[in-house]
Amino acid sequence: MRKFILLAFFFHILSLCSTTAQDIIYARSCIKTLCSDNFYGRGYVNNGDKIAAQFIKEEFAAQKLLPLGENYFQSLGFPVVYYPDRVDIELDGQTVFAGHDFIMNPGCPNINGTFKVLVIDSAMVDNSAEFERISHLKLKNYFLVVDDLKGKTLSHPKRVKSILANEMHAKGLIYKNNESLVWSPAMEFAPFPILYFKKGVFPDLVLKMEIKIDAAHKIHGTQNVVGMIKGKIQPDSFIVFTAHYDHLGMMGKETIFPGANDNASGVAMMLDLARHYSKNPPAYSIVFIAFAAEEIGLIGSYYFTQNPLINLKKISLLINMDLMSTGDEGLTAVNATEFPDWFNNLKMCNSIGHYLPDISPRGKAQNSDHYYFTEAGVPSFFFYLRGNYHHYHDIEDTYEELTLSKYPETFQLMVDFANMRMGR
Repeated sequence: MRKFILLAFFFHILSLCSTTAQDIIYARSCIKTLCSDNFYGRGYVNNGDKIAAQFIKEEFAAQKLLPLGENYFQSLGFPVVYYPDRVDIELDGQTVFAGHDFIMNPGCPNINGTFKVLVIDSAMVDNSAEFERISHLKLKNYFLVVDDLKGKTLSHPKRVKSILANEMHAKGLIYKNNESLVWSPAMEFAPFPILYFKKGVFPDLVLKMEIKIDAAHKIHGTQNVVGMIKGKIQPDSFIVFTAHYDHLGMMGKETIFPGANDNASGVAMMLDLARHYSKNPPAYSIVFIAFAAEEIGLIGSYYFTQNPLINLKKISLLINMDLMSTGDEGLTAVNATEFPDWFNNLKMCNSIGHYLPDISPRGKAQNSDHYYFTEAGVPSFFFYLRGNYHHYHDIEDTYEELTLSKYPETFQLMVDFANMRMGR
């Protein structure tokens, strides 16, 4: 009898598929808007994150979601290092470009001046006399190129550790053979600058570097954006869809990190789900949360769990969506090992609907906005898609690069999985 009921339920789920109002054109429009230069990378230069929050608020209002917080906003603040002005480097008079040719370490402090370059290789470190000579140099006007020390097992690991910790008090360090340039924001200044150059950009011989990097620090005010569709049968029980809308912002006045896959794609799917449920009133209340400050340390979601706008104990399921632009290789479910029964239900939904080629389990991880909800006892999953997409936290993560190849299938899987929880 139980098997019959389960099969009947899944045939009911399939009957809903044809009426699901996913709209890939709308999703593309949202991603394109969120990635436009007018949003400044949704970071902390020119208040790009606030511009994005206002856009999401207007989309919530257009779908007649009920506002939670102060007219959809839940205000919060945190310290941040940002780069609103010059991020300029010349190598012997040759200009190199932030984001394209180099990046700084998160929280890189101000740099302004002309500096010499000293290459530190493994032979110098293993030679005691040479290491002693270097140790006595005045290096405050030098950058040390240290690629040759990274990941090597040398005879004197303490010497390597001291160099990489900049205990010689150089101006900073350089890694010049990076295949990609991946950046992240920071809340506080780093103790010293580290510059990462793309492989082939930094010459073997550099006599001088002209560097002007203007770093600033502030307490940044931002907001989560929260809306709700009230359930028609169980209004005091909640399904929650979340996605962070912030990204890395800008590095100087020219370089923008658009953040298409991370995470305009997740926001677009969340907004599309809001459109769907506004047209198909759910049994449970459904809450949509666009989180601020994920990239700097899950600040927005942590703040929400400490200052919840709904009763966390009444959340039946939370689905957090991040990196949702591909899917050709399938979907990974973080927290699958924490909630194995529900993970099996997810796999069954996918099998019945023939949506994605693979649903892979992953354990508990502090890698997106589901985490603090899990810690608070909320059944939570973080879903991300896998596929042939290699841009992450770089300037190439653009709207034009996205395929959304499995967007309709993933959208339907989300709806089926949530509907199962609501017993539809």
